[in-house]
Amino acid sequence: MIIVEPITIGDVACTRASSKWVYDRTGALVEVPPNTLGVTYDPSDLSKAPYALTEPEATNRIRNNTMQGAAVGAPGAMPTNWMTYSTLGLSMSVVGTGIESGIDYIDIQISGTTAGAWAVAHTFFESIGTPAATTGEVWALSLFAKVVAGSIDGLDIQLNPEEKTAAGTTWVRDNFSGPLVLSDAGPLSQNHIFHIATLDGGASTGSIRPYLYCTAGPAAGKVVDVTIRVGLPKLERDRITSPIKTSNGAVTRAADVIGAGAGLVYSNAPIVEPAYDAKATYAKDAKVHDPASYEVFQSLIAGNVGKALTDTGAWSPRGIVNRRAMFDDYNNTQTIMPDEILVVLTPEMVAQGLYLGNLDVHELTLSMVDALDGVVYSEVISLIESNSQSSYFNWMFKRIKRKTYFFVLDMPVYANALVTICLRKIGAQAKAGMCAIGPVEEFGPSLLGLSTEGKDFSSTTFNFDGTSKTTLRPYAKRMSCDVVVPNDEITYVQDRLFELRQRPLVWVGGPYGATAVFGRYGSFKNVIEYQMQSKMNLVIEGAV
Repeated sequence: MIIVEPITIGDVACTRASSKWVYDRTGALVEVPPNTLGVTYDPSDLSKAPYALTEPEATNRIRNNTMQGAAVGAPGAMPTNWMTYSTLGLSMSVVGTGIESGIDYIDIQISGTTAGAWAVAHTFFESIGTPAATTGEVWALSLFAKVVAGSIDGLDIQLNPEEKTAAGTTWVRDNFSGPLVLSDAGPLSQNHIFHIATLDGGASTGSIRPYLYCTAGPAAGKVVDVTIRVGLPKLERDRITSPIKTSNGAVTRAADVIGAGAGLVYSNAPIVEPAYDAKATYAKDAKVHDPASYEVFQSLIAGNVGKALTDTGAWSPRGIVNRRAMFDDYNNTQTIMPDEILVVLTPEMVAQGLYLGNLDVHELTLSMVDALDGVVYSEVISLIESNSQSSYFNWMFKRIKRKTYFFVLDMPVYANALVTICLRKIGAQAKAGMCAIGPVEEFGPSLLGLSTEGKDFSSTTFNFDGTSKTTLRPYAKRMSCDVVVPNDEITYVQDRLFELRQRPLVWVGGPYGATAVFGRYGSFKNVIEYQMQSKMNLVIEGAV
């Protein structure tokens, strides 16, 4: 028998003084408001599990990466603070502007017939106000790019930095980043380099600026006609972080700070009922929630002011808020959201066990992020159970079976990780009745003969003429299980069970979903049969 002792799900704040940009499930870049955790998808593989994105403070030194001032023409106008340079027959023109998947872009056409070896075309992302750099600093440079017309065969296209010393007057091309990985289909792809500023002349300070570089060497007479879509260039110290949009100067995104304590950091399920305010006046049937317990109350009277929520003449309880329904002590209450339920938890302890119950979803994804190691766990789980039995007819026409539960007992050992749970039912209502996460403890192996039974609290009333009326109510599951306990651990197990009395836990008696029960133990009984080990019978009363 294995138990998961759920953490208490409180509210944990994520503070960040500025907004940030993350990818949604369609691969589009979307803005996350301040003081809200960002949950992002991997735009290169949207089938992967989303994960919580927490980042340190970062500054984009590119003054204008949202293409302000760009205009289409021949050659058109480059974005403000950008400039171009081309030679030996090549020219550059702005032939398009727009937004793709939330990314501001311009289309740059490079064309002409080369008049000499190593004809080049440059697009500098800013021409003035370049940031200061110090010898040995690590700088990261990135942009989104793809080919939208023509061919890059025979061209060398790179993303490069240029630098000069504080006393220098000439910009010096620095390390080559290697050819960019450009595609002519699909979304804009992100390219980046990591660069250690060395600075020419050995001076201690200097400036650095990035540019997109294209050469059509080495022979003259080569015909070039290619259009490259460029979006959101970024220059920052240390490492690549999420995109930062700028328009007229460097922009600093504040750091994400996760508050102390364990619990819920983010949920996409809103709380529609306002928090109760003793000074407010509520109309009859108005609903509020208790900010301490998240229980919803409905006003029974008009002009309801100053009445405590415990006043049964003024307020009637109406269950738990939708956001918290999957975290309460009842399996039958469900959090319901269109398409998907997305939550992020911080156990703030080594929590290897996770149980999800009373699910009505098609797929779930699970990820764990550590502040230092990044994504340490990622899994996508289909809840469809095979029922074809190698039969084409069954595969095509038999009713689809889906699991209504999920549990995992071996999540990575990280004390301060963020766990992201996404429950999907695209095009319908996703529902989840239970979510419990916490440390795992094993009392001993379960024996065959484990039994489960269901208890339905519905009732049917019969009339004198034989007709009837059924009232549907919640149901619960009971499990009886014999566990093998070493004799030298019997005292500990008993003391531990007494400590856990009347606490709702996840009890896992075997590898099947039917053997996982969320509830309290009703009784336990030891029978010391053998010299080394004995049996303990546990009766688990599942929560409704």
